[in-house]
Amino acid sequence: MDTQTLKSLKAKLRPVQDEDLEQIRDEDIAGVLSGDSWVHEGDLVIEGDLSVTDGALLVLGDLTVSGEVTTDETGTLAVTGQLKAHHLYLEGNLEVHGDATLSGVVYGFYEAGISRVHGKTTAKLGLIGNHDWSCDSEHYEVVGRFSNHSKLVEGDPEAIRKLVGDAEFAQLARMLGVSKDETAGKSNSAWGLSLFHRV
Repeated sequence: MDTQTLKSLKAKLRPVQDEDLEQIRDEDIAGVLSGDSWVHEGDLVIEGDLSVTDGALLVLGDLTVSGEVTTDETGTLAVTGQLKAHHLYLEGNLEVHGDATLSGVVYGFYEAGISRVHGKTTAKLGLIGNHDWSCDSEHYEVVGRFSNHSKLVEGDPEAIRKLVGDAEFAQLARMLGVSKDETAGKSNSAWGLSLFHRV
């Protein structure tokens, strides 16, 4: 599946302008929308994945992605309409004015960014750790709220295991704080979306 980045989308984008910043509700997110920040006017549909790194993307409309949406610690994504995708991975910044509808997982553990959804978030699996996350309304079939590498605050580990699979859960268990096994999850496999291919 192809992955779109700011670099590959630039032909469809224009640089952010001061009046664009008036669209942003969170002042911290508005503060990072400068420099390498780009605007897509109107609805944006992407077949494949969208990875926002090393800059910012403001979509003035709805964003629909057939695959996954990722923001790394250097990326910011703001959507003035609805966001629809399979998976949503959060390290960087996210602002969505409407609903965020995921058919798979929303996964945020990284502490560098902030994410705000001003509508409803729906996903099969919601895994939220120490990432600065707020949402008006959340609806998950299975949920896990955790303090990174410390403890599972909300959710049933068996329900998460059943959804993601035994081998994948073994890699997540230390991140979720439900295992102290030093041999499992040593790699960065709990970072990113590679463990959610079944979801």
